[in-house]
Amino acid sequence: MRARKVMAGTLSVILAGSLLLTGCGSNTTQIAKEDIVKVWTFPVEKNYAKNFDAVKADFEAKNPNIKIQKEELTWAEGGKKFDTTVNAGNPPDIMFIAPSAKYISTGLEVPVENYLDAKTLADYYPSGLEYMKVDGKLYGLPLYMKIQTMGGNKKLLEEAGIDWKSIQQNGWTWDQFKQLVKKGTKTNADGKQQYGFVFNGSGVDFSELLDHLNMNNGLPYALDKNSKYTYTNPKFLDTLKFIRSLITEGISPKEANQITPQKRMDYLYSEQAMIIFKAMPYYEVVIADNNKKVADKTAPAGQKQIDFVLLPEPHADGQQAAVLGGVDGYTMFKQKSYNGDQEQHLKNIAKVMVALTSSKAGASAVTLNLPQVTKSGEDMWKDKYTMSPENKAEVDRLFKTIVPPTQVNPDKSLKAIKIYDEVIKPDYQALLGGDKTPERMFQDVQNKAKELFGQ
Repeated sequence: MRARKVMAGTLSVILAGSLLLTGCGSNTTQIAKEDIVKVWTFPVEKNYAKNFDAVKADFEAKNPNIKIQKEELTWAEGGKKFDTTVNAGNPPDIMFIAPSAKYISTGLEVPVENYLDAKTLADYYPSGLEYMKVDGKLYGLPLYMKIQTMGGNKKLLEEAGIDWKSIQQNGWTWDQFKQLVKKGTKTNADGKQQYGFVFNGSGVDFSELLDHLNMNNGLPYALDKNSKYTYTNPKFLDTLKFIRSLITEGISPKEANQITPQKRMDYLYSEQAMIIFKAMPYYEVVIADNNKKVADKTAPAGQKQIDFVLLPEPHADGQQAAVLGGVDGYTMFKQKSYNGDQEQHLKNIAKVMVALTSSKAGASAVTLNLPQVTKSGEDMWKDKYTMSPENKAEVDRLFKTIVPPTQVNPDKSLKAIKIYDEVIKPDYQALLGGDKTPERMFQDVQNKAKELFGQ
């Protein structure tokens, strides 16, 4: 009898302990179960791997049940790889890309407001958030404000007698631009052909010059605020003629349609380009690093030390000067078939996205010489910037002429994207190569716009 009581008591203790462990085990499993958030990004700036890992370590220490899995893409192939995964229905949770109607139409790009509280969003400057919206909905968070423009070799500009300081302060028209850059088109001191203006017409973002010059010719958007397609305007033809004239008049290389972004920089480093497109404030850092390689004799033969200055883009006569700005940042996605609690996973994705763009992540904006996107980041980093006085003043001026974002009808936006991808891009490369005239390209765009928009 006593033995039975002991056994019964022991069994009770064992069962109680078992239940206790089961209860604890259940909670532990719930807490310790890792949710992996996949992030695809790029080599945003020279310190970005280190900056990203610092944010990742800090986040995971505070959120032990969420792990960030990073994959770094190349600028050349990353966009194609991402499009493939989206089309397959299995994109990463977070992608370093701007929101787009193209991705929203798949149903996989996710609005973030439902997963972020008002206090968190209030830390971001509204101007930056606007660029992460489509049709008024917020699909991501910015990492830094940005501008893209032109830049030049101070030495070559001054040798050509060009008052670059006046251009920085007052801007220039297309006619003034052509007149001045012709002075920089000659045989240089090394006996090589020097061009007044070099841009890339191949590789990543090869059609950007067209977009920028359209902005400076009264066509800031393919779709205006009323969602009307604008590239049927004769101003578009004028832009095409201007770009083609840069090549036919020898100001830019005749093989412009074969020049990649890296080749464009090679022209600059070898003093074969007086002015390049595109340029960003970060180029001051990149070129300074290359200057050290030239001094150490570790740079490729023929490269020289460059004193780099930012310049505004020229504008058509009678038009307002404009600069392409906006933000770069992270956008949120879901998968067609997610095995688990998708709502909780989306909440975790949003938490990671905040960490990747908040104050600590503002270190990248400092490296890039670009403004912070959060108020807390502004306080944290405001005294850490280093930039030449001339270029800093030019950045401040350029930010006053940024074309603001516009919210348009997503369905019409998809049609505009279709025209751009199927007509403008291939025709533009043919235009640069001399295989298509500006008039023929303009007609092709008009024909496609009539087909899709009825205009």
